[in-house]
Amino acid sequence: MLRLRVNGGFRRTCGWVLAACLAMGPAAGLLPPGAARAADAETDAMLAKLGRPGDFSLAPPTVSEEASSGWYLRADAGYVAAAGASLSSAGAPTGLDLSGSGWSLGGGLGYRITPYLRAEASVDYLALGAAQLGFADFRASTTVALASLYWDVVTVSGFTPYLSAGAGFAIDTLDAPSALRPAGNAWEFAWSVGGGLSYALSSSTSLDLGYRYVSLGSPSYAGGLAMGDVGAHQVRLGVRYMLK
Repeated sequence: MLRLRVNGGFRRTCGWVLAACLAMGPAAGLLPPGAARAADAETDAMLAKLGRPGDFSLAPPTVSEEASSGWYLRADAGYVAAAGASLSSAGAPTGLDLSGSGWSLGGGLGYRITPYLRAEASVDYLALGAAQLGFADFRASTTVALASLYWDVVTVSGFTPYLSAGAGFAIDTLDAPSALRPAGNAWEFAWSVGGGLSYALSSSTSLDLGYRYVSLGSPSYAGGLAMGDVGAHQVRLGVRYMLK
């Protein structure tokens, strides 16, 4: 004798087909009243074995997703290595170099123009370095405001490498003894180039690690003090948040 092995899935499928036929029989008038009542009872029993109502649903899931406005905020902190901040007085070198290690804090507002291009306005404070001549302390810092473009090259598994370039102005500050009568602040043209990598923590929040070089000009101050072509290598770690 030939025997067929039927798996559980096939038996359940046959049960559903049989249940459907039994349910349609009374509605179509194919069964006498007594048989129809028996079929109803048998159908209920079979459905109870197959599963409770609500075990299966063909209703599509409800998805609620609010589109981004394209605008975002950013906040950063970083490490700064200044370069070229050698101090001169009346055109003569003093032997003091204010280049050194420092820190930075900044923030900005940006807008995503296309999936690959962003525009951003940012303001950063950079502590550049310090030096001492006798009992006189000199410190250099700057506040730099830049309008920048960012090119997001490609996104793979949430990681997005990018390149950037920007231009704006810097307010270069020199803290020196009052006897030297420096003006304290000098406005200079500034520009930057850089790159980095961001990682999407969610649809609205990204972690950003980037490097940029910022040119801060050649500031001169009242009293004859001046600094050379000041620049800063900046490594920033920050967060970007997309606005709804």
